[in-house]
Amino acid sequence: MEIHRPPSATPDSGGKKKHGWFRNKKNKKPAHQGNAPQGNALLASSSQGHVAQGHVAQGHVAPSRAPQPNKIPHHGIAPRTDAKHFGGDKLRIIPLGGLEEIGKNIMALEYRNDIIVIDAGMSFAGPDMLGVDFIVPDISYLEARKNKIRGMLFTHGHLDHIGAIQYVLPKLGNPPIYANKLALGLIKGRLKEFALDKSAKLNFVNELSKLKLGAFEIEFFRVNHSIPNSMGIYLNTPVGSVVHTGDFKFDHSPAIDRPTDFQRIAEIGRKGIDVLMVDSTNALRPGFCKSEAEVAAKLEEIIEKTKGRLIIASFSSLIGRINQIVNIAAKNNRKVFLSGRSMIDNVKLAEELGYATYPKGTVRKINAQANSMPPSQVLILTTGAQGETLSALTRMAMGEHSSIKIREGDTVLISASPIPGNELAIVNVINNLYAQGAKVITNNDMDIHVSGHAHQEELKLMYGLIKPKCYVPIHGELYMRKGHIEMIKTVADPSMLATCLDNNGDVLEISKQGVRKSKEKVPANDILVDGLGFGDIGSRVIQDRKVMSEDGIVVMLFHAYEESKRLISEPDIISRGFLYLKESEEIAREVKQVASKAFEQITQQNRKIPLKDLKGELERNISNFIRKRLRREPMIIPIIMYA
Repeated sequence: MEIHRPPSATPDSGGKKKHGWFRNKKNKKPAHQGNAPQGNALLASSSQGHVAQGHVAQGHVAPSRAPQPNKIPHHGIAPRTDAKHFGGDKLRIIPLGGLEEIGKNIMALEYRNDIIVIDAGMSFAGPDMLGVDFIVPDISYLEARKNKIRGMLFTHGHLDHIGAIQYVLPKLGNPPIYANKLALGLIKGRLKEFALDKSAKLNFVNELSKLKLGAFEIEFFRVNHSIPNSMGIYLNTPVGSVVHTGDFKFDHSPAIDRPTDFQRIAEIGRKGIDVLMVDSTNALRPGFCKSEAEVAAKLEEIIEKTKGRLIIASFSSLIGRINQIVNIAAKNNRKVFLSGRSMIDNVKLAEELGYATYPKGTVRKINAQANSMPPSQVLILTTGAQGETLSALTRMAMGEHSSIKIREGDTVLISASPIPGNELAIVNVINNLYAQGAKVITNNDMDIHVSGHAHQEELKLMYGLIKPKCYVPIHGELYMRKGHIEMIKTVADPSMLATCLDNNGDVLEISKQGVRKSKEKVPANDILVDGLGFGDIGSRVIQDRKVMSEDGIVVMLFHAYEESKRLISEPDIISRGFLYLKESEEIAREVKQVASKAFEQITQQNRKIPLKDLKGELERNISNFIRKRLRREPMIIPIIMYA
């Protein structure tokens, strides 16, 4: 593993220097099999150097109250031109994920022979994707051009932005990675699980870093999110410039981060930005996003007033909130026990990187002490805020956790909002917790969670600071991004362009003549990860699993003579999830009769019928009968054994 730091930059932890630390079947074979070139070396940071945590650099003072623009001006831009007049060099922006879902974020920017990749995230499988662990982006377009990739930039350390790195990096020829301290630590952890960390080219950057990668000049700016060290990115090329906000909000009292650098964002805006690509997750929510300080106040109130044992479920990546909870626990003489692998790993990483401000000895792994200590002195931090099947909280709710048994007097806080699709799983966990005697508090009861994504007034402010010539909503479902455009129209200059890239794989082009959406479509399928399988299951497999889960499976075993194709005996039936055939003898007899008749007719009409075709015809005949007789459609698997 290689880690490079800007010469004048020091780690974010206060100045102390520390060391170490497809589903697409038509993929073309890449022409180049070697590693992608690293591009130019990491340039030195600004001469101001890096400011220790909690201090503000000279000239980068955030206002105490963010100004609200009345009307967003613009710099003027050539109108969109048709293909006939859209010539010369082009900067191509290609989202390969993040436009048709919340998650799986990855963006490629291509200019001539240079490609920059921003983020490489995963998304969780929905309830209809049976057996699928998670989904990663289709990178076949990049894989075929991996010799052009100059670097991968990461905006922050959430899984929907870094979660696919272990799958993406080897396929892209191991290009250099650039990320801030926390994101870099989380990326290294994921790569280590797959024994990829030693070969990875990991480069530390911060908000003051400047890069020259091929034709791309790159700078960063500080934003707030629900994880520390989140950054937006400015990219400049000979034909145009782009700002990618990453996930952001404006928080004037973040948990363990510094407020957004408004002056720096305005400074980038004065450069004249052609395209602003901006977070859309909360574009339909009015006002400002609440601050983490408000959540901390509510959590402190609950922790102080709760007499019994307290269990708090949250995302393990919410490093700032976890730090707040542990500090409040220490203040109230509670020991904190960690449950869940990702919670334990992330807290350990936060401590190693200097993000923990609580007293030593306050935090420990879950053990029997959590049951034997006085309840008023125990706080358990756990994973499972989304009702995940194998999570620590779910196992507690089911009475299957190895160390913790829910009992009367326990209070459980779920400090998270449901991700769409997880609502039923969370309700089931809550019901099970209540059944065992616990009291449950969710965000519906008290403000114990706040989003990390900008609401409408913050989005308007971002536009006012950047003043883009064209804006492109990203990161969100289509209705969110369409609503984003309509909302900004109310304050934007009418001549400012808006472009909605409807789907992953759409291409936006920037040239000296203007901005346009290309007619080209780049492959951007979902790649499904199932255990150790990567991209080896597709829609047919998912469809088969769904059929089996709903109507079961029927295996028909035929014994026949090979020469005459006559049956030796009636077919045997094996059924799972369809009918208990011993108690449905009439149905079993009818199915056997239909199967026998179909076999005889098909084979006597054509004794040389290929085995594959014979199975297909048998399946069709048996399926048609069962559908008409029972209005059910189980999976039919004919097996033919010749004597």
